[in-house]
Amino acid sequence: MTNEELEKKIEFIVEQQAQFTADIQKLQEAQARTDQTVNRLATATLNRFEATDKRTDDIDERISALVDSQVRTEENVKKTDENLRNLIAVVDRYFSEGRNGHSEE
Repeated sequence: MTNEELEKKIEFIVEQQAQFTADIQKLQEAQARTDQTVNRLATATLNRFEATDKRTDDIDERISALVDSQVRTEENVKKTDENLRNLIAVVDRYFSEGRNGHSEE
């Protein structure tokens, strides 16, 4: 191998090394941008999960309040029904026994 051929091969290797270095730099820059994007997406996703959890907790509290309210309403309806039945019984007795509380003869 002549000196000229050796110099050409060395020059080729140096050029390839320079290209590899440039390519690696581009890849590192691209990786940095990708890392930033992934971090932004991860943060946004985490924020969404936290917001969703908060809304779910709020909905759970509201449903519990509605259930409690429904239970109280059902209890009040039962009491009202009982009171109404008692009133109806009194009114029925009043009319069946006469207006004075005595049977009419």
